[in-house]
Amino acid sequence: MTDAPRLIGRKEAAAYCGISMTCFSMWVASHKMPPAIAGTRKWDRRAIDAKLDEISGLTPPQVSAAPAAREHDTFETWKRKSAERDKHRPLHNLDAREERVLRFMIAHAEYPTTDAIPQAGEKTMNALSRVGVVRPGGKDRRGFREWLVTEEGRAEIERTDTWRNWKF
Repeated sequence: MTDAPRLIGRKEAAAYCGISMTCFSMWVASHKMPPAIAGTRKWDRRAIDAKLDEISGLTPPQVSAAPAAREHDTFETWKRKSAERDKHRPLHNLDAREERVLRFMIAHAEYPTTDAIPQAGEKTMNALSRVGVVRPGGKDRRGFREWLVTEEGRAEIERTDTWRNWKF
């Protein structure tokens, strides 16, 4: 007794799956079944078996263990990258307004007074001064206090940008 041939035509493949030829053609078109072998109009019986097993949820034991290991590896990779990202976490808990004011001051050093900085008042500047990202300077010719960005302020914005734009 000889084994059935491994390569089978569309009609035999449809019969092998227990469906009509039209249905088999639709399954091939929707990638539920593998395509015909290139250059022929024949299908590999083992490839059809593998797809049927996949559709029915049957998988070999070594394949079913791999996703769990992959998930563990993915989690470990994420944990390692997250720990690397945490090194760049901003040190000062600046709210949105304080951060916006600090960014403006870095970008526009020619406007050191609160009247020239959008949404900055004495309260905001005092809060920034308390954490050490700005320091008070002298007074300008109009009598307004000038504020200067410290190196820590520049470093804080750099850390914030790195933290927010981190690519995992």
